[in-house]
Amino acid sequence: MFRIEGRGIFHRKSRLVAPTALSPADFRDVANQLGRKPIMARKIGFIAAHKADRPETIETRWEGKESQNTAQPGDWIVTSLSPHGRVLRDSNGNENTYVIKAENFAKLYEPAAGSNEFGQFFKAKGMIEAIFLAGGFDVLAPWGQMQTAAAGYLVLNDGAVYGNNSETFEATYEVLH
Repeated sequence: MFRIEGRGIFHRKSRLVAPTALSPADFRDVANQLGRKPIMARKIGFIAAHKADRPETIETRWEGKESQNTAQPGDWIVTSLSPHGRVLRDSNGNENTYVIKAENFAKLYEPAAGSNEFGQFFKAKGMIEAIFLAGGFDVLAPWGQMQTAAAGYLVLNDGAVYGNNSETFEATYEVLH
């Protein structure tokens, strides 16, 4: 189950706390409790990705630790890129890197022109739904690790519900409506 907490001086900033993985129905419940309609967005930033050839623990960082996941052989290690193909880095120089399971990657991404030291470039195939959380989140991601951000978006992508830091979301997604 999840709860929504008020943050800030007047408790107007909503923070989502979910110690268990969220379902698409939970995503809809969060939107209803906040009285907001989810936005539709498409990823306009690219990713650079390569397949893991051995188990590798990846720590996703953006202004601090956001999450951690272990890539198994065949899983994809992904680094976020801007729409111009530049690696997204936080103020400490950390690139935004994460893991996508092998069975999900082809559903979400297709090859694009280019590559860099992080791998071949890919672009997203579909659209996502998102809910802005000004107070951020502490949510259990589908891969079993907690995600934390001071401000961000709850994302529904191909049945998976997870968090996305506001800075990386706004740098890589275009809001459609």
